[in-house]
Amino acid sequence: MEWTPQFANPTMTQFANLPIEIIMNETDIEMFMKAFDDFMEHADVEMQNYVRREAARKYTKSFFEKKAAEMEVTVDYYMQEFM
Repeated sequence: MEWTPQFANPTMTQFANLPIEIIMNETDIEMFMKAFDDFMEHADVEMQNYVRREAARKYTKSFFEKKAAEMEVTVDYYMQEFM
């Protein structure tokens, strides 16, 4: 394997060494914080929805498994015949 030098695009600005005041002003920071808070609220709601869906799915699956076991048939057969 041979090393191929790659040079950075000279038109791109590097932010690594710049102070934060140059990158974002106070208004930008406030807008970012509001957007981040909104994102976190929506993320929390989506996580709760996921947990709710998974709980319902697991309950349904265990219900069908229990009913199939009571009838001494496979779950697939139970689903085909009785659903």
